Amino acid sequence: MDLFPYDTVRDEQSDMKAHVEEALEEGENVVAHAPTGLGKTAATVPSSLRHALDEDRTVFFLTPRHSQHEIAVETLQEIKDRHGVSFTAVDLIGKRWLCEGETGASVYIEGEENSCPRHDATYTENHQLTKQAKRKKRELEQEVLRAEEVKERCEKVCPYEILLHMAADADVVIGDYFHIFHPGVREAVFGKSDLKLDDCVLIVDEAHNLADRTRRLNSATLTEQQLQSAITEASKHGFYEEETDLEKLKRELGRMAKQELGMEREAEIDQATFEDRVENITDYDHLLEDLSTLVEEVRDQGEESETAEIVEFLDRWQGTDTGFVRVLQRRQSANNSYVRLSYTCLDPQYATRRPLKKAHTAIAMSGTLEPLSMYVDILGFDEKNTHAVSYESPFPEANKLNLMVDKVTTRYKERDQEQYQKIAWYITKSKEQVDGNVGVFFPSYKMRNEIYDVMRDDLECPVYQEQRGMDKEEKNELVEEFTARSDEGAILLGVVGGSFGEGVDFPGEAMSGVFIVGLPLQRPDLETKALIDFYDDRFGRGWDYGYNFPAVNRALQAAGRCIRSSDDRGVVMFLDERYTWSKYRKALPDERYIQTKAPWQDIRAFFGN
Repeated sequence: MDLFPYDTVRDEQSDMKAHVEEALEEGENVVAHAPTGLGKTAATVPSSLRHALDEDRTVFFLTPRHSQHEIAVETLQEIKDRHGVSFTAVDLIGKRWLCEGETGASVYIEGEENSCPRHDATYTENHQLTKQAKRKKRELEQEVLRAEEVKERCEKVCPYEILLHMAADADVVIGDYFHIFHPGVREAVFGKSDLKLDDCVLIVDEAHNLADRTRRLNSATLTEQQLQSAITEASKHGFYEEETDLEKLKRELGRMAKQELGMEREAEIDQATFEDRVENITDYDHLLEDLSTLVEEVRDQGEESETAEIVEFLDRWQGTDTGFVRVLQRRQSANNSYVRLSYTCLDPQYATRRPLKKAHTAIAMSGTLEPLSMYVDILGFDEKNTHAVSYESPFPEANKLNLMVDKVTTRYKERDQEQYQKIAWYITKSKEQVDGNVGVFFPSYKMRNEIYDVMRDDLECPVYQEQRGMDKEEKNELVEEFTARSDEGAILLGVVGGSFGEGVDFPGEAMSGVFIVGLPLQRPDLETKALIDFYDDRFGRGWDYGYNFPAVNRALQAAGRCIRSSDDRGVVMFLDERYTWSKYRKALPDERYIQTKAPWQDIRAFFGN
């Protein structure tokens, strides 16, 4: 029985569906570049669910953000409504979002049986589900619900624990990357059942994010601010010896920076250099054990521990050098300078290789997953049983205008007021010809602010600006207000890789144009250099894999805000000469691009103004 939830299947969607079904049958993998609008969720989830029901497997639909669970939940709801098939689906999010007290702090800590009344109502003394919890679990399993809906309906029992037990018996689990790619979290999810990776089908959505996200899972940092927070916490909870040790460690970190860095901003250091500093204070393992006790004490009282990050860093610092880099930096924040010691993972395969290799089938998909060979390499897919497929865009070519302006650049050596004035002029003059709203995305907030200062007096339209640290409510409010101004033609000034450059849909005239200012290359620091060297040694493609291709991919993610449905029409303009250079151009999708000196004329003709 085909579980496809809609009346019609698009041609490219049908091809992707067929590839997925073949991979499921043969126990192989798919790495798919599937442009926005193809309907990749509907092309993968129904077939995977059908396979799971027939073969007694579990489907994990994995995303980098909670907000991206929505499309999978909706697809499963459509399947259940249309076909009436019986299955269990669970939307699983992190414990901190589900188990919280009035202050928002976590009130249940694993292993602490009496720290939460709802936890007590969920389990018996021998750690079995209570009758009340079993009834709630059976009730919720009948529907496909968002995690937030489960939370609302679990008034007396722990929603996180209920979801974990539901996941143990589920046919589909919608989760975040860390639910599978973080070994400890995966064990917690799998621990409620006899589930093994071999029994799983993994669907990794927005897979262009997977390498960076999993590298972060295996990285850790130590800063003076973190240590000061831990010192305050130790004092508050009466851990006076640990308070003294932390104060000494903070001073040692500062001394190490003076001696190792001198006048430089950063330097690689070896494992022993820091461990010797700790040993000047106390025994390394003894400190790690004492601080772990402090963390447990704080959590016993229903609070988040500021010392937990210190413990994680001290533990990770003792790890291998292979595939990692250790860097000491003097960094600048908005208010002051500070010292940062980092243990940074360079190899995402530490987290990805085993799950992707062990799973019955792994499907990695994204609208910006080119070049496919890079993702097959860096994520650790086995080329012999992996189909790397690039699908055509379902959008009519005539609906999208791609422009390249090669008369400006944001190259560091050429940044000056004159260059910013030229960029501002291109933005304002081109914006006037767009029917609907325009999003302008910059490599950084600093550059955004500097260019906005130049053009603010020339913008005769409503202006919205992305700000650092915006919460969910503030983001939603901005999107709602910006979208409502499409008749006037508002402009949104954001940053590539920010809240509005990825994961937010602006359909129709809500964003009829996207202007990408500059090429969002990573800061050429020691960590970036180490990543380039690592990929060069592993694949012979260091600059491409570690620097050039990721920058273009970040730009393409922001560019993708423009065309979200087959009826949309829009213009994408790249404002930097480097997009015409071969080393960057080869990372762009195979589409038509027009190099222009007068983009406003091309835009006017495109919209028929």
